[in-house]
Amino acid sequence: MKKLYPLKFKAAWKPKAWGGEAWDLCGFEDEASVVSEGFLAENDLADILETYLGDLTGDEIFDWYNLHFPLLIKHLDIQDRLSVQVHPDDTVAAERFDAYGKTEFWYVLEAAPSARVYMGFREDTDAGALYKACKEGTADRLLNAYVPRPGDCFFIPAGTVHAAGGGLKIAEIQEASDITFRLYDWGRELNPATRREMHLDEALDCIDYRKYDEAGCSCHLETDPAEAVRKGDGVRVLVQAPQFIITSLSLTAPARIKMEEFQSCVVFICLSGAATVTSGPAAGTTAAAGMAADGGPWSLKAGETMLIPASLDTLQLTPAPGGVHLLQVHLPQPPKDDIYDGPEPE
Repeated sequence: MKKLYPLKFKAAWKPKAWGGEAWDLCGFEDEASVVSEGFLAENDLADILETYLGDLTGDEIFDWYNLHFPLLIKHLDIQDRLSVQVHPDDTVAAERFDAYGKTEFWYVLEAAPSARVYMGFREDTDAGALYKACKEGTADRLLNAYVPRPGDCFFIPAGTVHAAGGGLKIAEIQEASDITFRLYDWGRELNPATRREMHLDEALDCIDYRKYDEAGCSCHLETDPAEAVRKGDGVRVLVQAPQFIITSLSLTAPARIKMEEFQSCVVFICLSGAATVTSGPAAGTTAAAGMAADGGPWSLKAGETMLIPASLDTLQLTPAPGGVHLLQVHLPQPPKDDIYDGPEPE
């Protein structure tokens, strides 16, 4: 069996009432992302995981998640307003849908002056007050409204009511789930031409009704040392959660990464600039010269996503002139003595 290599995929565009989203990396069996380059081109992620198992995701990760690829990476283009919505946690999603919950992270790429992000409750509230506000069309008044700027980050734990709109482009990292409960749709639910299914009654027991804790849930880089830990020039941990660990990498010089330190696959999302990726010996060595296809070089440009298999040894990132800004995502090691709350393994 041939050795794995850094994988890029064909994005799948999905139009929405509020704009649309590109699914860049998805392992759902019926919507799995298709590889775009190399000897695995035209194979999808679900088939590759079934073939390579822990070599793709990491041995401990595979033992925990089995054939469920645990991440879903998207780019959102939000022109109209996203519904006021919430996602269930792993326990509720497993009990009701045999699926994962949906904790997610937003990185703001572009924001029009009119753009807004609505995130969590301004004050402690309850199901009755929220239900009344949704029926009266005033749900947004219960929520914090932020004027987003490029580079702003939001960690959105399952149970956090949120919305957005007004001209936004967002890179989204989330658990591998497509479960969304719509609570209020800005009046679109009243028009037969724009009506979508609503889930207010179903969602009420999934919501965190406490006042939104900005320090714990929002990753504003300058103001939140608990969620933005500096690890050296150009390297900053944005989120360290049970579902994923996200690091911002701003590189102007080559960086060498040892994959064994993660014990997990790694996903790179290129936010700006470009880089060349090679695997194996460090670039510039005799062994690296004229690197074979399996070792690269592989290009990574703004807007692209790349999956680095856990079985690779050493990775070399060489930024283009002007540098590169990446989000690096990897999976924490599963708990040793905990009870699995996700869907049943296939």
